[in-house]
Amino acid sequence: MKDVETETKLRLISLQLESWKKLHDLVTYGLDKAKPIISAEQERQFTEVRANLLQETEHVLRELNLLNDLSGRAMNVLKRGSSLRTVRELSNDDAGRLEVEWNAVFTKLGVAQGQLKSLRKAFFEVTPFDYFKSRLLGRPLPP
Repeated sequence: MKDVETETKLRLISLQLESWKKLHDLVTYGLDKAKPIISAEQERQFTEVRANLLQETEHVLRELNLLNDLSGRAMNVLKRGSSLRTVRELSNDDAGRLEVEWNAVFTKLGVAQGQLKSLRKAFFEVTPFDYFKSRLLGRPLPP
């Protein structure tokens, strides 16, 4: 069987992780001072990814029950670099903090995604008969 709530959460977390990966790619480029000057297109991409994360992160974290764990860290990452040029100008200490905060958010989201995939697998193993039997008897299905 499929669980609509689990599937919805998996879609949300997959999109969120993709945005965090894109942000990381752009930040990594910005921090590498050996790379060529940042283009207007890269700055636009950074702004677009950052705007998406600013709009969606709180909703996604709330849906995943991770708001208390990750909201502060996610906002630290998003506030620290208001633009790709600002990222390029971060001190080594600030850049290190940015990377640590990004990694904490990304890792926790990845773990949550793995837990949801395990839950999805458990739901796939439930037969319609088991589902209706549990409803009839008023017992929850085992996770």
